[in-house]
Amino acid sequence: MLNFFGKKEGGNGNAIPQEWVDQTTQMKERWFSFLQKLEERMDELCSASVTELKAMRDQSGDLFDRDLYQVQSGINGQLSQMEGKLRDVYEKQVYPFYNQLLNQLDSAGLPGSMAYDFREACMDRQNQFDAMRDKWRQQLDEAVKPDNEAAYRRILEEYEQVKDKFKCQQCGAGINISKIYFTPTYLQCPACSTQNTFHPSSLTQSLPHLARSLAEERTAHLLEAYNVNPQPELYRNYLRAMFDEWNSIVPDMTGSNEKFYQRLLSDFNNTIA
Repeated sequence: MLNFFGKKEGGNGNAIPQEWVDQTTQMKERWFSFLQKLEERMDELCSASVTELKAMRDQSGDLFDRDLYQVQSGINGQLSQMEGKLRDVYEKQVYPFYNQLLNQLDSAGLPGSMAYDFREACMDRQNQFDAMRDKWRQQLDEAVKPDNEAAYRRILEEYEQVKDKFKCQQCGAGINISKIYFTPTYLQCPACSTQNTFHPSSLTQSLPHLARSLAEERTAHLLEAYNVNPQPELYRNYLRAMFDEWNSIVPDMTGSNEKFYQRLLSDFNNTIA
C-alpha cells in the first residue's frame, strides 16, 4: 500500500498541502474498501453457487440441462451488476478525483507524481478484483461443464435397467433391447409381431453429441504429445485413437465416422505435403 501520509515535496521545493495528501489517502482507502466489500459479496455468492451448480449437474438426467444454464446465467448477471457498480464508482468518483488532483498539482507548479501514484494504486487494486472475478467465472463454467464419463456411465446403467424389461404393448411379451438405441426405434414383438416404439431417455438421446467429446477427452494425452512434439505421425496416431474410441462408444456411427476420419486425415496430410 502506497504511503500518502505526511507532506510531499514538489520538484521546486514547495510542499504539497497536507489537505491534498489527506484527501488522496481517504479516496484511495474508500476505493479499496468498496472493492473489498464487492469481493466479499462475490465470494459469498459464487462459493455457494458453484456447490449448487455441481449438485444440479450431477443429479440432472439431461446432458444439456436448460435449468442449469439458466441458474448460471443468473449468477453471471449478478456478477455483471457488480462490475457495473464498480465502473460507476470509478467513473463518477475515482477518476474525476484523479483529474482534479492532477490539475491542482499542475496549477500549483507541483509534479503530478502523487496523482499518478494514486491512479496506479487504484488500478492495481481493481486488477485484483478482476482476477478474482475471472477465477469465479471460470469455476462457474467448470461447475456446469458436463461430466462426460459420468454421463456415459449413467447411460450404460440405464441400458442395463431397461434391456430386459421392455414389454409388448399388445400381448405383454418381453422384447429384448439388444443394444443402446439413442433415437426412438420400432421393435417387433417376437410373440405377436406387433411393432412397439422404444423411446430412449433424453440422456441416452444425447449420446451422439457426448461420444465425440468423450473420445477427445480420453485421447487428449495423445494430442498433447503432438502439440509438444509436432511430428505428423503423432497426430495421425491421435486421430486414429480418437476415432477408435468414438466408434467404441457409438458403434452404429462407425460408417459415417470412418468417412469423417478419412476426410480429416486427408486434410491433415495435404497440409504437410
